[in-house]
Amino acid sequence: MKNKRFTKMLVRNLILMAIPLALIISAAFLSVSHMRKMDDAKVYDMEDIGAAEEFYTLGKVNVRLRISDLVYSGFDYISKDKKLGSYFYSFNNGRISLYLLDNDMSERVREAAEGTAFTVKFRIVKDELTAGYIVSEYAETLGLMEHTDGEASSIYVLDQLRFPEMWIRILKIVYYALIASLIMLGLYILIAFYRPQILKQARELKRFGNVKSVVADLDYEMKNKLLYQSDNIFVTDSYLIVAYVSRIDVVYLDDVKYMSKHEELKKNRLFGGKKKTYRLTLSNVEKMYFEMFIDDEQTIDDVAYYIQGEEEEKIYETDSRDEDEVSEEYDEASEDYDDSFDDLPEAYEASDEDGFPADYSYSGDGFPEEYDAGEDGWV
Repeated sequence: MKNKRFTKMLVRNLILMAIPLALIISAAFLSVSHMRKMDDAKVYDMEDIGAAEEFYTLGKVNVRLRISDLVYSGFDYISKDKKLGSYFYSFNNGRISLYLLDNDMSERVREAAEGTAFTVKFRIVKDELTAGYIVSEYAETLGLMEHTDGEASSIYVLDQLRFPEMWIRILKIVYYALIASLIMLGLYILIAFYRPQILKQARELKRFGNVKSVVADLDYEMKNKLLYQSDNIFVTDSYLIVAYVSRIDVVYLDDVKYMSKHEELKKNRLFGGKKKTYRLTLSNVEKMYFEMFIDDEQTIDDVAYYIQGEEEEKIYETDSRDEDEVSEEYDEASEDYDDSFDDLPEAYEASDEDGFPADYSYSGDGFPEEYDAGEDGWV
């Protein structure tokens, strides 16, 4: 890599373009990591249903609990005329605890044998109204008539339907996808360091031949046959190389047949006014067309000089007029052309009938007699 200047430019451009992408991925990764650490996206293990109030107070509302021997309350959860789940309860230490299970889990709990346990993820919801209504139906049966609502039941419902399963799963997928993206970006840069021909900018050199060979040729020319360099512009025996951050333009000089320099005044769209710049155009009708803009005239003259060399086949033209001058010259030429018709003799003015001058007349049967064709051609 030490003497491979063109390869270095390819890798440098890759790194410069990868830095913003890496920053964006890193920022997204940090954001997702922070969200995954929030209580709303974390799941805590709860050993006893009696700890529901404590977990809720601490903000640990997403819990994982092992349940068994639940009793169907006779109440279902219905939304828009569709049954989404059923309420179950357990009676422990003189208090009723409520659970809202989805249809699938409800069916499994009902069919399960006594003592069968299930590990279910819930979201702890404070719902005094629902808890009070359901408990009122069982107060007499369970001997809870003398207890207040708070003593007879827990006002915290373990709701399986509101557990943010999808949100937690999405955060997890995005989290690992961002990690994979950072790893792949790093591997791509590492591989490109040793095999630059895989880069998109390098693959564009395919029009000159085998990419690997062309890159090696450019490295060799920039090391041993460099004729001129000015900032990001390089001229070698065979190539013109103009390096930008987003791309590297390469012109094979043997393809260039015409070369021209133009001075232009470009308008500043932001601040107004005009700025002088120079455009160098390299072209070949059959193979290529290339142009670049440079503010310094000396630089563009030097580039043109080293491109042209001693070859006479490359036609070099210059044009220092701006658009206003060209337009003004064209208008003056048009006026002179129109005025020239005013000086025509009167004899050449066209008649209204056939377009010929008024004093022109024709008579006869065709060509004069001495021009009649004979047997062997014109006489």
